[in-house]
Amino acid sequence: MRTETVHFESLDHKLSQVYTQIVLGMDDFYRKNLPSCSEASLDQEGLVPINLTRETPNSYSSWNEIFADLESLRSSYSSIQSEVRRNYMQQQIGSILRLARWRSGEKIPFRGNVRGLLYVNENPFSEAERKELHNRLESLLIQKGFSGTLKEKVKKWEQAQHVPSQQVESVLKDLLSQGKERVVQKMFKEMEDVEVTPVVVNGVPYSAYCDYVGGKMYINGDLSYTYESLKHLVTHESFPGHTTHMRIRELGVQSGDIPLDAGLVITNTASSSVFEGIGDNGIDFIDWADTLDDEIYKVYQEIKSISGINAAHMIHAEGKPDEEVSEFLRDFAFGEENWIHSRLRFFKHTLRAPFIYSYWRGNEAVKEIYNRLSEDRRTAFYEFLYKNMLSADTVKQFR
Repeated sequence: MRTETVHFESLDHKLSQVYTQIVLGMDDFYRKNLPSCSEASLDQEGLVPINLTRETPNSYSSWNEIFADLESLRSSYSSIQSEVRRNYMQQQIGSILRLARWRSGEKIPFRGNVRGLLYVNENPFSEAERKELHNRLESLLIQKGFSGTLKEKVKKWEQAQHVPSQQVESVLKDLLSQGKERVVQKMFKEMEDVEVTPVVVNGVPYSAYCDYVGGKMYINGDLSYTYESLKHLVTHESFPGHTTHMRIRELGVQSGDIPLDAGLVITNTASSSVFEGIGDNGIDFIDWADTLDDEIYKVYQEIKSISGINAAHMIHAEGKPDEEVSEFLRDFAFGEENWIHSRLRFFKHTLRAPFIYSYWRGNEAVKEIYNRLSEDRRTAFYEFLYKNMLSADTVKQFR
């Protein structure tokens, strides 16, 4: 079987170390000049939520020093032989430069930031596209035997699949165990000794969060969940999503098989969409969408993901008031009030606002390749996907 692992050259490893030191120095500089907190749980992440390296950050006293170092490094990366790696680092360093210029105070329109930071399509979804998703969801709910308006069908399905709040933690423990076993059997045996503990938290602007370093998966106790939504969150955050992705990258960095930058997770850059796209496709990677209810939730989750793009665009590009955005989330994504409130907090966080695009744009980039693979090519794709740093464009270079 043909494999698709990129062979990293010594120059790449040296440049990656320089890049890591620059980015960590930029993160230090940003944190020292961070304005008053709006969302403590997000603000404390800085620009680099995860650093699995032991590199010493560069010391910076101005943004101009950071701009100069990044421009010089991007020029050096143009001589890398690997086409995938060269293209990725041109985009990634470009997005770090955009992030630095934005955080330094440069005024950049929202749509320009989405394109310049994430290197993805910045357009929201049209009414026709949204209607098609509603039609798909309604067809599946009818198959399940529900009647009434689409909104009524969704509510009935959610009630039928609801997991009581006092059972959420135990259900997550069981799902994490099952998900991990599937990853070990179907993808990466290296995950056999990795444990993740679910922790219910309240008052946070997210549904779930992967604390890779702490070995925890946080879940928002203020929200309501179905069994299938918990299954999705487990596959996205842990197995085979973020926990799995970070463990494989960490092992590669430790062995020297993967350049050092794989030990960093950076907010709002070209790598963000594939990071999230792996999570959103995880349930298919381990063949775990095995019921009609799973298929219903997959479409429902697409709707929720796309609603985030449109809602953020409404707020930041169209200047729509919160009330109008909330009504859109109720009508299109069938959102309950606590979920809408949590989503608005995320969309309106200055640093995170463009990031919401990374979920669906990453999902579609990864899915496009996965759906055209023959079964005997999947293992090679997983190796390529988890052991290379990629953007939404360069993931499509898998052959």
